[in-house]
Amino acid sequence: MTYQTMDVRPLAGALGAEIYGADLKARDDSPMWIELRQAFIEYHVLAIRGQDMSQDDMMRVGGKFGEPCFYPFAKGMEGYPYITEVIKEKHERENFGADWHTDTMYLEKPPRATLLYALETPPRGGDTLYVNTAAAYDALSGGMKKMLEGLVGVSSGGLKNKKGGDRVAHLSRIGSMTSQNLDKATAFESRHPIVRTHPDTGRKSLYLSCLHTVCLDGFTEDESRPLIKFLNDHCTEPEFSCRVRWEPGQLTVWDNRTTMHNAVNDYHGFRRRMRRLTVGPEVPV
Repeated sequence: MTYQTMDVRPLAGALGAEIYGADLKARDDSPMWIELRQAFIEYHVLAIRGQDMSQDDMMRVGGKFGEPCFYPFAKGMEGYPYITEVIKEKHERENFGADWHTDTMYLEKPPRATLLYALETPPRGGDTLYVNTAAAYDALSGGMKKMLEGLVGVSSGGLKNKKGGDRVAHLSRIGSMTSQNLDKATAFESRHPIVRTHPDTGRKSLYLSCLHTVCLDGFTEDESRPLIKFLNDHCTEPEFSCRVRWEPGQLTVWDNRTTMHNAVNDYHGFRRRMRRLTVGPEVPV
């Protein structure tokens, strides 16, 4: 597609684009917003540069992609309960969002999209990796696709498989986030198809991760683990990926229905401050 209202620069062959010249403070349903929605579907991940966004702006822009979602394990900002500050201080060693995953897939209605706005970034490092899980599905053999038909993944909020400890241990090492519901983390459990269908395009994509998917419904964890790991590793092959570099004033929006992401933790000694909002709760089908 040719874009008239903004400069769209693809990041990689599989997914991702940088957006220049888009004015996200435009309040009407202008041609820019129509093109931005189309770019979201086409590229899955949009790094929109050169923005100056307040919390009100972020809520309004998020509303273009869906209703806001609560994040169950950290309190939102005062007056903005849906927006979570994600900060890694200079002295901290652990970051938020590391390991390949799709946001809050352990909820009954996971978010359609995630918005992450950069306020302060390190001079180097702190990039985010993304992969196209629809392209990963397309690359599977016919036999594997047939085997996956009807399989349901059981996902948990407990981070049982996270290196270094579960969710309680993980968030205890991130002092900038005010945690909540940690004692109920394993109670956040969902069952969603391993292969989901995008409601706008009809395209199928893989929907699982080693981080959140603990087993396949009707199978033991030991039986499930090899297939979950194979599919997770397959999704994260380089040919399905792109890398987003951050700078202050950048809003990145991604489609959780067709992507996984991984926040690279390679900037120890530098502060990184972001604001995060998830929107568009929907049941995967």
